[in-house]
Amino acid sequence: IVIATGARPRQFPGLPFDEQTVWSSRGAMVSEAMPSSLLILGAGAIGCEFASMLSDLGSQVTILEALPQVLPGVDKDVVATVLRSFKGRGIEVRTGVKVTGHTPGGTGTSLTVEGAGPLEVDAVIVSVGRRPLSDSLGLDGTGVVVDERGYIQVDELCRTAVDGVWAVGDVIATPGLAHIGSAEAILVVKQLLGEEAVPVDYAKVPWCIYCQPEVAFVGRSEQAARDAGFDVVVSKHRWGGNSRALIIGDTEGMVKVIAEKRADGTAGRVLGVHMVGPWVTEQL
Repeated sequence: IVIATGARPRQFPGLPFDEQTVWSSRGAMVSEAMPSSLLILGAGAIGCEFASMLSDLGSQVTILEALPQVLPGVDKDVVATVLRSFKGRGIEVRTGVKVTGHTPGGTGTSLTVEGAGPLEVDAVIVSVGRRPLSDSLGLDGTGVVVDERGYIQVDELCRTAVDGVWAVGDVIATPGLAHIGSAEAILVVKQLLGEEAVPVDYAKVPWCIYCQPEVAFVGRSEQAARDAGFDVVVSKHRWGGNSRALIIGDTEGMVKVIAEKRADGTAGRVLGVHMVGPWVTEQL
């Protein structure tokens, strides 16, 4: 048995989805309406992708994020590039803010933000993450262990506590990415076929964020590398010096490589690669 039920959008307290004025990520994708003003709650990958897309389609977009940085975990130089682009396109970004109230209206909705007045918009997209879809599976009493966040617990080979039962994808506490789910499924199938199964190395997972400009990275950010105790050397290259970027007229962005510093000061093992700009999700 392979459990691969995935995840569903996480709700924000006091903002139940009605898919009319308060959208989940799924509701925002299937809606036939195009709001003239839109508020996005949460500035992770999903929130920034929706902000970028709907701004390009003509909506006036505001992003609210409780944390001090948009795209948490992304290298600060990459984030700075995305924020410059968003500002130039009229996307308002507010970080470190707390939503304290919600008043639905006839044709729109109003959110109350701590320390500021109400924000009235046509619609809200709640993008505060996704939760594993495990509570409806009837796992109580089966021996399959589910943690307090709803994730099914597995070992490095995606095996649950019950012999012959595996779990893969967004229902386990690994990065919520399609290519991770695929890699985990391959890992399980190899075990079923009696082939050598090598656990997924989650420290080397490539991440792609499909906003404009695109973001792609793998490994540690500069700050994360320093926090881990590495002495690092950093190399940055901007698209302004790239001939193809000049030809297509899209020079916004950069490539940043973080490497371990050798004793002689030169670059050794690569610790992270971070890119922002045209088609970087394919280049990574």
